[in-house]
Amino acid sequence: MQTKSHTLKAIYKKYSENNKEIKESTFINICSEFNIAIIEELLEGYEFNMQNNLGTLSIRRVERDPRTPQINWGETTKYKRELLEKGEKLFNSLTGEGEKWHIYYVDKYYYKYHWTKSKAKIKNKTAYRFDATRGVKGNKEKLTLLLKNDDLAHLKFKKYVPPYFKKQL
Repeated sequence: MQTKSHTLKAIYKKYSENNKEIKESTFINICSEFNIAIIEELLEGYEFNMQNNLGTLSIRRVERDPRTPQINWGETTKYKRELLEKGEKLFNSLTGEGEKWHIYYVDKYYYKYHWTKSKAKIKNKTAYRFDATRGVKGNKEKLTLLLKNDDLAHLKFKKYVPPYFKKQL
C-alpha cells in the first residue's frame, strides 16, 4: 500500500497540475501563514469553521476520567532519574519491592485540539483525524505554554463532556 505525502510541496504539486498562477514559494508561504493564523485564533478560544462541510476545529477542555489515571511522563522521567542518582531501587511489579516512580496527572481537566466531525459531510470520516504538530515549534507545545504561563487561559476553552460521563448523568 502506498502512502500519500501531505506536505505543502506535495499539495502544491497537485495544485499546480491545473493551475500555474502562483509560484511554489508563494503558495507555501500563504498556506503556512494561514495555518499559523488559524492556530492563533484557536488559542484565543475561537472555533474555526473549515467550510465545505468539513466540520470545525477548536480546543476543548476535557474532564479526566478518574477510573483511568494518566501518567505524566515528563515528571515521571525526572523522578525516575532522581531515584537512580540516589541509588534507589525502582519498583518491580514481579517482586513488589522498590520505590514506585510513576507520577500521575491530578488536575481535573486536560486540553486538546478537537475536530468536530459530526458537522462534516464527507465519506468515511471516521477514517480521518486531526493531529496538531508537536515539538518545540509545534502547536501542542504552544497550547501547553499558554496554559502554563496564563492562569486564566483555561477559561477560554469550551468544556467537553465525553460520552462516558454523559451516561452517568
